[in-house]
Amino acid sequence: MICAYMLHRNKFDNTKEALRFYGQARTQDEKGVTIPSQRRYVEYYEYLIRNKLNYKPVALLLKGIEFITVPMHNGSGCSPFFEVYQLKVRVYTSKVYEDIKKGQTSFYMPIEQSVPLCGDIKVVFYNKPRMKKKDKMFQFWLNTFFVEADDKPKENGRKSWAGEVPGSSNYYTVTIPKCELDKANKDKAHKLFSPNFQVKLHFTNPENCGLYNSSLKVPDQQGLRHRSKTLEQICDKNSTTNHSDHSVDGMPHSITALTLNSRRENQSPVITRTRSPSHMTHERPKFMLPSNGEGSSDQLSSEANSDTDFPEEDLSDTDDEEEWNDLETTAV
Repeated sequence: MICAYMLHRNKFDNTKEALRFYGQARTQDEKGVTIPSQRRYVEYYEYLIRNKLNYKPVALLLKGIEFITVPMHNGSGCSPFFEVYQLKVRVYTSKVYEDIKKGQTSFYMPIEQSVPLCGDIKVVFYNKPRMKKKDKMFQFWLNTFFVEADDKPKENGRKSWAGEVPGSSNYYTVTIPKCELDKANKDKAHKLFSPNFQVKLHFTNPENCGLYNSSLKVPDQQGLRHRSKTLEQICDKNSTTNHSDHSVDGMPHSITALTLNSRRENQSPVITRTRSPSHMTHERPKFMLPSNGEGSSDQLSSEANSDTDFPEEDLSDTDDEEEWNDLETTAV
């Protein structure tokens, strides 16, 4: 959030410079923000500023996930399964794909009933050999606004994102290399993942599938299951959520939650925080970075399950478990 704010104030021109400065000022080894998903969200923010885009929640259908090369968690292969989260609840858990052998150039894991997703999502992969406990392989966060439109021609060498031209494409993908996967990026010796390992997510447009107005089961903030509004209404609610901003001379006292959001289509987005009801309006165009809130489920209960729950990984830049205690989070 600090790096995003420095970009917002034009202290630096790009993400690389902001991250480098933060690392020098914050740590002794100059490794400030090391979690790949956190670095990805700073890049998201830079992209919005550089291209003067307004963030809007984009709804997509997840069709499947593909491995490019096969991880070697069982010595000669792996037995993966994955979970997809949105708003703190699992929305999907795949079956275990047993005995994927080493040497395969790729392996595709289809989703029979496409999963509707909107905004921030987290995907966690586990390895689950027969008669053994599951072991976490890696995880990553992404935002559906920044999913690439595969059948949309690129302009001036720049990618076309789903959020720039919503509904204009039928097929979208996200390809994440090993170095940008949380935990997998630490495999420097390539014992578990080859240097060329990638994860590719395949999406389609819900409008073209006739599912955009379908009814979904989405838990409320307490995790209670109920029949929810349509996907269109959910996205609209996300884009019109009110937040407050408190600042002195254009500088916030503290930023507890940055989200990519806009209050109106014809206005610039705003940096907001959820601490004081009082607010002031900045003179410069403002943006909000999506918070890494976990998801809501239409398939699985949010109640704890000893067989499937996994302790949350500490995503602080210093890996200090006490650093983030008692901090409030805001789901947008």
